Amino acid sequence: MLVISNNLSFKNRDFIRAAHEGDAVTMSVMAEVLKKAGADIISINLSLDGDGDEKYIARAVEAVKAASLPICIDSRNPLAHKVAAGAAGGRLIHNYVSADGSRAADMDCILEVAAGGKADLVLYALRKGTPADADERLTIINELMEKANRAGIPNERLIIDPVILHLGGGIGQEHAVAVQETLYGLKELVEPAVRTTCWISNISAGAPKDLRPAINETYLAMLAGLGLWSAFMDVTDKETMRAVRLIRALKNETVYSPAEAA
Repeated sequence: MLVISNNLSFKNRDFIRAAHEGDAVTMSVMAEVLKKAGADIISINLSLDGDGDEKYIARAVEAVKAASLPICIDSRNPLAHKVAAGAAGGRLIHNYVSADGSRAADMDCILEVAAGGKADLVLYALRKGTPADADERLTIINELMEKANRAGIPNERLIIDPVILHLGGGIGQEHAVAVQETLYGLKELVEPAVRTTCWISNISAGAPKDLRPAINETYLAMLAGLGLWSAFMDVTDKETMRAVRLIRALKNETVYSPAEAA
């Protein structure tokens, strides 16, 4: 299972300041710190809705490239994706495309950018809202995969996000089960198996702070057992990263040593 660092986001004020000021040194140091902490991929997110992030995305991508890790661009702005693709020079993941009809034009543009750059693309199991069950999620995923295939993006370059909602949100528990059923269903729907991802911290959003690590780590282990390929997470969270190391060892992806549990 791979770790996608979500630390370089609009919530990180120091990162946003550095991006706006063109402070490449600070952004490069941040990327190296994340790599050392265990990131396999670094996500860049410069705004909540993508508004205006095309102005700064090239600076951020060029600085983060210094860590020599794949980069994920998290934006709803097609122009930001296009600019980032030009700055990245390869090893880029575009996040994301959904089936939301109200944003169809933007989604189509992002899909075209990914297709043109032969880059990886994250597909979200979303239409207007989050599907209530696994069957609806799988229907949306199938539609999006077919659309991506028609655009020239093979399944090997697609990454599926079944969409996690917070556990305490009334129907959050049902959604948590639906995500697991979706991961299981994908094994039947797609051959060979397609890669998957999720935002693991979403499951504990709104929970008391002292409970969030336990919720995140338990759910992460459950999804890893269903073949989850990657997860967006805070790589500076030592407890979560310890869980990742143990999951990898218990799945025989790494050689176990007592240090993994430290």
